[in-house]
Amino acid sequence: MHCVILAGGAGTRFWPKSRRQRPKQLLDLISSKSLIIQTTRRLEKDTSCEGLYVVASSDLTPQIRAEIPHVPEENFFIEPSGRNTAPAIALAAFILHKRFGDGVMGVFPADHLIRKEKQFYRALNQAQKKALEGHNLITLGIQPTRPAIGYGYVQFDRDNDGDVHPVVRFTEKPDRETAKQFLEGGEHLWNGGMFVWQVSTILENLKQHLPTTYKKLASIEHLIDTPDFQAALAKVWPDVDRISIDYGVLENADSIYTVETRFEWNDLGSWRTLYDELPKDKAGNVIQGDVTILDTRNSLVVSEGPYVAAVGIEDLIVVATPDAVLVLPYSESERVQEIVQWLQSRKREELL
Repeated sequence: MHCVILAGGAGTRFWPKSRRQRPKQLLDLISSKSLIIQTTRRLEKDTSCEGLYVVASSDLTPQIRAEIPHVPEENFFIEPSGRNTAPAIALAAFILHKRFGDGVMGVFPADHLIRKEKQFYRALNQAQKKALEGHNLITLGIQPTRPAIGYGYVQFDRDNDGDVHPVVRFTEKPDRETAKQFLEGGEHLWNGGMFVWQVSTILENLKQHLPTTYKKLASIEHLIDTPDFQAALAKVWPDVDRISIDYGVLENADSIYTVETRFEWNDLGSWRTLYDELPKDKAGNVIQGDVTILDTRNSLVVSEGPYVAAVGIEDLIVVATPDAVLVLPYSESERVQEIVQWLQSRKREELL
């Protein structure tokens, strides 16, 4: 299996720690190793992973290569700019097809946390087998543990006693009541953003559902691995669809299956989800850096520079960097990206 890591995310929900030149996937949020290093090592331990490839935008590629220098330069597929997951996956599929012909391709975000890795490898093995049975698109489905409204959901048809099921439909970020119904019904999984398929299968689906993207990249396929490829890619790239693979392909395709996985997963999509994963003191606090707390409960207080003192707070996120401070309740943790948008609108480049 060709293992492709999508490393182009902006990580805006982790501002002010995550910035344009050092986004979430390059941060050591959980351990002493960055998320992309953890992802790389996890895939390299899977014996079915015959090659490791990274899709990243041109402005981030130097930082990512410095983080994982053992990955060969030719295994970096460089986007002129970020245009969501469908173009990134399409670019990888065309390059892999040109180099190797058909084969199984796995797609993985660079910045997710996975525990119980043996179960992860088992799920990948099941997905590969299903991908080789025909023109199937397979997503790894995550067992929901709460009525999350920030995730996409996959409804499946439990037509057998195994873990691989036909997909009925995708639902992107439902409201709270719908998410509760999904959790109680037992027929929905979280869409973990991890996919397995044959290269030819995803190319066929791109041709059918995103014809402009397919045609633009197909027109320069003959230049792949030549000195002229990046310049040609830069010319056609503004015309490819800016869309996720979920909206662009999966919601419209046939023969989609999900693997009902058993490993522990967290997309680390917000400061709140990070708090859930970190060890806490007796009062439920997570403290990092030069911080003092008094009469504080269930809070995340982080400093990367200035001394921070917190007194009498509860259920709050406080993150301080040398040039910015973020304070918000857990209930608003999904809105951090609104601050980034506000800064962009006012051209506060020094804070981005």
